[in-house]
Amino acid sequence: MRRDVRILLLGEAQVGKTSLILSLVGEEFPEEVPARAEEITIPADVTPEKVPTHIVDYSAEQTDEELQEEIHKANVVCVVYDVSEEIRTKWIPLVNGRTTAGPRLPIILVGNKSDL
Repeated sequence: MRRDVRILLLGEAQVGKTSLILSLVGEEFPEEVPARAEEITIPADVTPEKVPTHIVDYSAEQTDEELQEEIHKANVVCVVYDVSEEIRTKWIPLVNGRTTAGPRLPIILVGNKSDL
């Protein structure tokens, strides 16, 4: 059994990554959204699997080295994209090409902004 799970949210700027995280934590859509959310840890006692879950927000302000480090530490990656635009091929190859050794990371596609 895992000791913890680390989920990384990736995507272009302004697709709603930070809003998703803040909505999860605050249980409502935030009025004001910062450029990036701090890492969120959900305690084990409130998760169905009884495992602490860390949710990490990606920002375009981060360096490529920081991004690669976050991908390497992630157990799962959520690629968030705006459904009104074509999903780019940038993120999936970036995640799956992170290392030549070891299994590929699970990737969850999150289509966002369907209300617009």
